[in-house]
Amino acid sequence: MGQPTLEAIVREHLAKLGCTVELGTRLISFTQDDKCVRAQVVKRRGDSGEEFEEDIEAAYLIGADGARGMTRKQLGLTFLGTTLEGDPMVLGDVRLETKGLDRDLAISRISFRPTDELGKDGWQFRMSSRTLDLKGLVRDEEALVNCIQDFAGFGDDVKVKEVMWVSDFRPNMRMVNKFGVGRIFVAGDAAHVHSPAGGQGMNSSVQDAFNIAWKLHLYTRAYPLHPFSTLTLAERLPVIAEMLGFTADLHDRTFGQSSVEHTARSTVDEDGNSKQGESKLECGMRRSGKMYMLVVNYRTSPIVIDEFVPTPTLGAAAVRNACGDSQEGVLQAGDRAPDAPGLIPVPSPSLAPAKSIRMFDIFGSTHHTVIIFVPALAVPVLRSVLAILDQDVPKELVKRAVVLPGSTSGPDGRVDASSEVDQTIDVEVLVDHAGHAYREYIVESQEVKIVVVRPDGVVGAIVRGVTGLERYFQSVFGRTGVYIR
Repeated sequence: MGQPTLEAIVREHLAKLGCTVELGTRLISFTQDDKCVRAQVVKRRGDSGEEFEEDIEAAYLIGADGARGMTRKQLGLTFLGTTLEGDPMVLGDVRLETKGLDRDLAISRISFRPTDELGKDGWQFRMSSRTLDLKGLVRDEEALVNCIQDFAGFGDDVKVKEVMWVSDFRPNMRMVNKFGVGRIFVAGDAAHVHSPAGGQGMNSSVQDAFNIAWKLHLYTRAYPLHPFSTLTLAERLPVIAEMLGFTADLHDRTFGQSSVEHTARSTVDEDGNSKQGESKLECGMRRSGKMYMLVVNYRTSPIVIDEFVPTPTLGAAAVRNACGDSQEGVLQAGDRAPDAPGLIPVPSPSLAPAKSIRMFDIFGSTHHTVIIFVPALAVPVLRSVLAILDQDVPKELVKRAVVLPGSTSGPDGRVDASSEVDQTIDVEVLVDHAGHAYREYIVESQEVKIVVVRPDGVVGAIVRGVTGLERYFQSVFGRTGVYIR
């Protein structure tokens, strides 16, 4: 998916929320105190192009203004790392008239990716060379076209009809020393840049923004001056550090070899049989499970609590595991909360598939979700947990749900909720009829386990009862008992 298409999707969603993206606007300076941020921006009138300044006062400022943006610079954050001067690239969009170019083809010094966003003849290309003046190609379209045709190696069978966009690029591997100062934060490329190898840029940037946004939402409702920028640093720093490491390695395997080394070589096995080996380019194109970013975790975060596993030890091993491969049958606080279909609400008129819900249906980006796994509604700890939640946290910020094991239901899947205790419980009750929730959240059928899922879909706590639950919300909100409703 290209950037123009992605931006259109995001802007359409923002419009539904009453937010408009102002184009032709740039930030020129800002100041802050303990109450607000005052920013100065320059805008451009659409009809005349005339520029004018405007002052904006806001509670917080998030600088997602890219690697060259001024937010990070004015905050005085460091941006340590390296620039790979020896691995220049040219990136761009072209329209091609082709006869022999397969839309699944990748060539050693140039790669093409078909994109229907530009039309049925649209292609995105990436070209690398250590001998050509790639920056000069960006300025000379005729030379660029000739080079594309030469690199593709199909002669007149590939003709460039139009160069729609082109830019030179030198990979940087850099990151900030912290994600914010006071009421001002940085996210995305403003906080870290890396090789495009592996396609980690957009996802890591969205994770930055979400990590900051859900905290902002809660703290503006509770403790506006809570110094949570250190929490974002503690959670995101290990993830970004590891991501920079494996994208740098992937970049070296993909682009750091000569075109000769990109050719697969024949080898002879121990029986004397010849076999085709894997080229270094093919090796570089292999993607591990880390690239999907579904196993990014915050297990070492100071605000996650897990009473079922030993306290994690900070250090190099913890940093290396921030993007670690998932393990079957393991779920810890700080991990991505898994989905679980087949949950039947109680009371439920039937077991029709349309009536069941999944775990993701009860999560939300503006509230925590407390999932209470209990073997029966009459378990004393259930009433204690619900009482403390009712007393200390507003329902709009913390949703709660009880999940019963599938064995609770009768042959027809129904649950007997006729007792006095059952009738007085004011909470959503779900039956894990198919057993997915108890399996994914590693819960035994007769066990009591309370799982708190944060607004960003991360497991914030796995505890046994009221004490652990209070510890978690104290770590998030600063202290229990007082909230702005």
